[in-house]
Amino acid sequence: MAVLADILKDLVAADSLPTGEREAALVAGRDRLTTLIGTEVAQLSDSGGFGASRLSNPGHWLAHEANISQTQGRSIVATGRLAMRFDAIAAGVEEGVLTSDHLAVLKRCLPKGRTRFRAEQFDDHHKMMIELARDLDYPTFRKACEAWISLCDDNDPEARAPEEKDLALDFSDNRDGTTSVSGLILTSDALLFKEGLIRLAEKAMEADRVEQQQAAAETDSEVETSEDGGVDYSISEYTLRPVVRRGRRYWMARAMGLMANLANAAPKGGHAPDPLLVVMFDSDTFESAKNAYINGESTLPADIAFRPGFLCETLDGQTISPTEAFRIALNHRIARCVVHSESRKVDLGRTSRLFTGAAREAVIFRDRVCVIPGCRRPGRWGQVDHRTEWQDNGRTTPENGQLLCPEHHRHKTRLESEWRQRQAHYQHERQDTEPF
Repeated sequence: MAVLADILKDLVAADSLPTGEREAALVAGRDRLTTLIGTEVAQLSDSGGFGASRLSNPGHWLAHEANISQTQGRSIVATGRLAMRFDAIAAGVEEGVLTSDHLAVLKRCLPKGRTRFRAEQFDDHHKMMIELARDLDYPTFRKACEAWISLCDDNDPEARAPEEKDLALDFSDNRDGTTSVSGLILTSDALLFKEGLIRLAEKAMEADRVEQQQAAAETDSEVETSEDGGVDYSISEYTLRPVVRRGRRYWMARAMGLMANLANAAPKGGHAPDPLLVVMFDSDTFESAKNAYINGESTLPADIAFRPGFLCETLDGQTISPTEAFRIALNHRIARCVVHSESRKVDLGRTSRLFTGAAREAVIFRDRVCVIPGCRRPGRWGQVDHRTEWQDNGRTTPENGQLLCPEHHRHKTRLESEWRQRQAHYQHERQDTEPF
C-alpha cells in the first residue's frame, strides 16, 4: 500500500499549488490511481480471486463493486494490464507523462484478438511511442498512432482483405418514408464518396442558413441553428422517430439523392471534374510510397508514422495509409501545391485583390480549417482573407492570407466596416471642432 499512500500524499499536496499546476497534478494523480486499481483488479482476476463471484469479467466485477459503468470498468482493467505488461508504460504513468487520453490511444494500438502481428509490432515500438508522448501534443500523438495502426494493418501477413464478392450495399425500407443503408465498400471509394457528400452538404447548409436568415428578417425573429446536427426528442408529426435538426449529417443524407441526380445527368464526353479528394502528403512519405510501388513492395514500415514531419491525411484530418493514398493518386488527378516553388506563382503582390488559383490553394492547404480559435470548420468552402487589408496596402500573398469560414468572414467584415465608419465620423468631428 506504499504506492497508494504516495499517491494520496501527492493529491493532498496539490491543493497548495497554483491553479494550472494543481489541475495537472490532480489529473496525474487520478491516472496513477486508476492504473493502480486496474492493476490490482487484473492481478486478483488472474489469481482466481473472483471464484465466488458470478461475474467472471474483472471489468464487470469492478463496475458492480464501484458503481460505475461496465465500459469504465473494462477500461480501467485494460489500463492496469498495460502497466503490468510494459514497465515503460507504468513508469510513464508514474511520471505523469501518460495521461488517460494517451493510455486510451495506446490501448487501441493493441490488437483485438485478430492476430499477433500488431502485438509484436507494439512490443518493438511502444518505447518510441512513449517518447513521442513526451514531445508531442496530444492531437499530434493520436494522429501518429492512428497512422501506425493503419500501416501495421497493411503489413499484417495474417490479415485478410475482403474479397470482391464481399463488397455490397443493402437498402432496407423502414416503411415510414426512410430507408436504412448498410454494406461494405473499399476505403478509397468511401473516402471519395464521403468527400462528395460533404461538399454537397455544406452547399446545402449554407443555402438553408441564408433562407432561414431571410425568413427571420421578414418576421423579426431569431433563428436557432445547430452546427453539429443535434437531436430534438420531441415526437414528429409524421413518425415516431426523433426529429433531427438540420446539421451536417442530415444534409449529407439529403445529398445522396442530389449526387445521384448529378451522376445521372452528367453529359457524355464532358470535361473531367476537379479531384474530390485531397490528400496531404509530406514529400518524404510520398517518395517512400512511390518507390515502394515502383519496386513492387506492398507495404511500408509501420514506424514511418513516427518520423518527424510525417503527414498523410485528408483535409479534414482523417489519417490514411500512404500506400492507400498513393493508389488513389494513381487513379485520380493529382494537384501539386508547393508554396515556395518558382514553377507555380503564389505571390500576386498588388496585382490582384483576390486570392485565386495557386495562391488560394496554398492558404487552404496550410490552414486547413478556419483560423478563429475554437472554430474547426473545414476550409474547402472557406474564404481566404487578407490579414493586412487590401485598402491598407496589404499584399495578396500566402503569408498575408488567412482562412476564414463564411460566418467569421462576414463577422470580421462587418466589424471592420463599423470601425472604419467610427473612424471617419471621429475624423469628421475633429475637423469641425478644430479652431481656424
